[in-house]
Amino acid sequence: MFVKNAWYIAAWASELDTGILARRILDRPLVFFRGEDGAPAAMLDRCPHRAAPLSLGQCENGTIRCMYHGLRFDSAGQCVEVPGQTMTPRALNVEVFPVVERDHLIWIWMGDADLADPETIPDSSPHNGERSARGGYIRYAANYRLIADNLLDFSHLAFVHSATLGTRDQAQTKAVVEKFDGGVQVNFTTLGSKVPAFVKAASRLPDRVDRFQNYRWHIRSCYFVQDSVIAPPGEDADTTDPIAFRNHTINVLTPETETSTHFFWSLAHSDFNPDEPNATEIVREQVTRAFEEDRAMIEAQQRRILDEPDAPMIAIPADRALVEVRRMEDRILAEEAAVRA
Repeated sequence: MFVKNAWYIAAWASELDTGILARRILDRPLVFFRGEDGAPAAMLDRCPHRAAPLSLGQCENGTIRCMYHGLRFDSAGQCVEVPGQTMTPRALNVEVFPVVERDHLIWIWMGDADLADPETIPDSSPHNGERSARGGYIRYAANYRLIADNLLDFSHLAFVHSATLGTRDQAQTKAVVEKFDGGVQVNFTTLGSKVPAFVKAASRLPDRVDRFQNYRWHIRSCYFVQDSVIAPPGEDADTTDPIAFRNHTINVLTPETETSTHFFWSLAHSDFNPDEPNATEIVREQVTRAFEEDRAMIEAQQRRILDEPDAPMIAIPADRALVEVRRMEDRILAEEAAVRA
C-alpha cells in the first residue's frame, strides 16, 4: 500500500529534455512528456485503443503519438487524431495526473486530483544556487520503507559509512526525536568527532570537529531534509567560521513497486573552501559513494525479507524515529483506505 494523496517527485526536469520518459510510480506505468506550452504532462502509459505503451511512441508538437496505429493524444489525455478517419471518439482518452515543475523537479500527484494543491509541494529552492549538486538518482531494488528506515536511523552512520559520511565514534551518539504535524524531526549532535572523509578531502577543517545534524522527514512526500554543520571544536551550529561546512541535502523516495523505489537526491553547501574549485564535485563523489553503501545493504536486507517474509524485526531504542514514522504513515494509509471504502 502507498499513500496516494501526496506530491511525489517523478523525475528531474532535465529528464524530459530529450522527449518521452517512462516511469512506474506507485505501481502504475506512466509516461511523461512536455505539452505544446512546454509544461510537463503525465498520463497512463497505455493507449486506450489496443493497450500499446505510449512510451514507445513519439512526441509531435506537444502531443504524443502511439506508434502502433498512429493515434495521437494531447497533454490533457484527449485523442486529437485517428489516422484514416475525421472523427475522434470521446472514449479515446488517457488517464492524466496533476504535475508541477518546480526547482528543477517534476512533481506528480497520484491521488484525488481535487486535493492536489501545489502550495503543499516541499520547498527545494536552496538547491538552485551555484554550489549545488543536483540530478542525483538511484533505483533501489527494495521497498521504500526500508530506505526510509535507513535515512531515519543514525546509528548506522558509524558502521555502513565509516569510510565516507560517518565515523565510528558516532556509535555512542543518541538522537533526539520530536514529532510535528506530518513528520518527525531528528537532531544528532556529535562533539569532538573525527572529521568525516566526505569533507576531509576538500575542506580546511581540523582532524577533530563538532557535528550538528538536523533532519526533518515529511511523511506524505517521503521527503527528507537534512541541515548539517561541521565546525571546529567549541563552536556551535550557528557558527560563522568560514571554514565550517554547512550542507543542505534532500533525499526523496518515490515508490516504484512494493519491492523497488526511485531515490532522488541533491545537496547545496556553503563556500567552505574558496581555494578548492572542485569542492562541490568532491563532495558529490563522496555522497554518491555513501548512497551506494546504503543501497548494497538495503537491497541485501530486502532479499532476506523476501526469503523469510514472516520473520519479525526486533526494534531497539535507536529505532525510535523510524518506528514513529511507520505508525504515523499507517494512520494516513488507514484514513485513505476508509475514504475509498
